[in-house]
Amino acid sequence: MVKEFFGEGNSAVRPDKPMTEREVVVVVVKHPTEEKYLCEQKRKTGWVEFVMGGIDGDETPIEAAKREVAEETGYTELTDLVVRPEICYDNFYAAHKGVNRHITVHIVTGKLANLNQTERTEEETEIADVIWLTADEVAEKLAQEEHRWIWEVVNS
Repeated sequence: MVKEFFGEGNSAVRPDKPMTEREVVVVVVKHPTEEKYLCEQKRKTGWVEFVMGGIDGDETPIEAAKREVAEETGYTELTDLVVRPEICYDNFYAAHKGVNRHITVHIVTGKLANLNQTERTEEETEIADVIWLTADEVAEKLAQEEHRWIWEVVNS
């Protein structure tokens, strides 16, 4: 299954800006002992979303998922990681980079083996708070349409 998204309002693609291509992962991580899921609440916007980040160089989606979860949340003990067959594309203006983005989103699911957590960098701490949400809370609080679609796919 493939789904395509297009930014709206301030995120709409701008014809005067270049389009850049990027491969990314969105990682849906289950708590090791509770029926909860790992999310981030962005400090600047208040948005709740799953861990998301770029795939670097020759990384596989699973390698990128492990790295992004470790960088953004401090959790490193991921298990049962699976790359889902569904993908989505998102087209938007990335104001923080001053470019349009066409991203290919790979969905990775898994869980934590334990709650061991390393310290996050000051930069990551300033970007988002790490939160655990129940399935109902995830469905209610995800801010972006793309992440809501991913949740529906993973949770069906």
